Amino acid sequence: MELGMKRWIALIVIIALAGAAAGYVIDAPFAPLASGAWRQTAAFLDDAAASLVALLGYGGAIAAPLVIGAVLCVPLLLMGRTGTARPLPGPVWRPEPLAEDEEALPGKPAAIDPDALLPRPVVLVRKARSRSRDWFGDSSWLGGLPKLAGIPWPRDRDGAPLPFAAQIDLAGIAAACPEAPLPAAGSLAFFVGTGAVVPVPAGNHEFSTPPPHLPPAYDEGGFPLPRHASRLSHDLFPFWPVDAVAVPLPEDLRDPHELGNEEAVENAVTAWLGTRYPLRAGPLEVQEPVERVWWHGAIHLARLFHVALDEASRLIEKRAARTGGARGDVELLGADPATTPLRLEAAQRAFDREDARLLACKAQHAALAQVVEAMDGFTADRDPWTPLANEELGVLRDVIAHVNRDCADLVRHHAPETIAQLAAFSLRAMVSGPPEALAQVSDAELARINAGYRLANRHQHEVFGPGGSSRTAHDDHRGDILLLQLAYDDMMEWNWGEMGLYQFWISPADLAARRWDRVSLTFEEG
Repeated sequence: MELGMKRWIALIVIIALAGAAAGYVIDAPFAPLASGAWRQTAAFLDDAAASLVALLGYGGAIAAPLVIGAVLCVPLLLMGRTGTARPLPGPVWRPEPLAEDEEALPGKPAAIDPDALLPRPVVLVRKARSRSRDWFGDSSWLGGLPKLAGIPWPRDRDGAPLPFAAQIDLAGIAAACPEAPLPAAGSLAFFVGTGAVVPVPAGNHEFSTPPPHLPPAYDEGGFPLPRHASRLSHDLFPFWPVDAVAVPLPEDLRDPHELGNEEAVENAVTAWLGTRYPLRAGPLEVQEPVERVWWHGAIHLARLFHVALDEASRLIEKRAARTGGARGDVELLGADPATTPLRLEAAQRAFDREDARLLACKAQHAALAQVVEAMDGFTADRDPWTPLANEELGVLRDVIAHVNRDCADLVRHHAPETIAQLAAFSLRAMVSGPPEALAQVSDAELARINAGYRLANRHQHEVFGPGGSSRTAHDDHRGDILLLQLAYDDMMEWNWGEMGLYQFWISPADLAARRWDRVSLTFEEG
């Protein structure tokens, strides 16, 4: 694919700037030759060039901008050859083959007619939370545990169990969308990671016991599927039952031979949903002044500080190494008779900067360690679903203000900036949590969440339809059936990167043959 004009311009600009920077290092200093207002600018650039030479040596300082320019050019070149869809490895877990009379989902469907109208998109709308109904008795749900009816939990090629994401009742899909090309009984359990789809026979099954060494599903208040477990990690996503809602579409938007109408379909789905459910304008928020914060939020804050303190120790080690390297450069240049005063001065300034950063980091580390110790005592043996008293809430406000002021470098990506963010975090956990947690949510807050936060943030969780994806993804799966799309959803802690989408695809032939092992899982930016 040819690069577009804008991409060519960007490449030329990057190459020109890299060459100019390398040339400046070669010919510097320029300040003695400059006059007027340009002298100050030239002096600044001369200082930067000298610092670079002090850190990398003369040859390294010349090569550095050229290498950086080359690195920046690579993504631009690749953008012309790849789309945004990032296919993940297909399911590597394979169930033991069953005899025909033992199949999990009996009654094989006939081959799918390629000229038949496409099935209507079925949006999975999270159910309203009620204090009076069994939250865990529904037949379709997101998160929590699956009901596998004794079928082994799927694993990746290394033997690690896969994170569970959703289980969808096929009878519910058939009731909402009778033209659905799926079995009309049983359910499908969906797992992310490398991906797997497990067919489960109809019946009243118990929730499966999670296997040992289940990898973390998400970090509370952070991102899903973290590479390593931490104090913030949870093995299961929040549990939330869903309703299957088929979206009516005109026949021209369901024509299997009509190409390029994916955006029109998604717009029609969004417009129809907007007449029945409030579309999301953003994540769940709590407005100031905050009336209640629960110990759940304070305990979470203490965990955040522990993680920040652990990472600060590693940061100090890195900064100490950089300071030591800068000190060594000063000593090396000072012992070299050929070193110019300008180069030695630049190296000394570089050392002073690194040393100041190291000292500041150590001071913040000491302050944060005191906060961690105090918060551990403050939150010890507290019931997470009990609200803080006014005095305790004042202490929490002071702690947040203190760490954001005096430990800013260490907690910037960890601590909330306001007490309202902490309250919203707890509300998300409480509204999908156990009855004792839900009991602490006020009627007004519960009504607000039920009324305005049942849809995903942007794209929707859905079965069938083109899904919310790029043209590249549509082209890669042209003719395939979208078995399930899992969208970005803060209420599920599905904060997929770049508002991304997990999508399970299957070909019509594989669907007719019930080859669930051939489902393809992809992830792409939303």
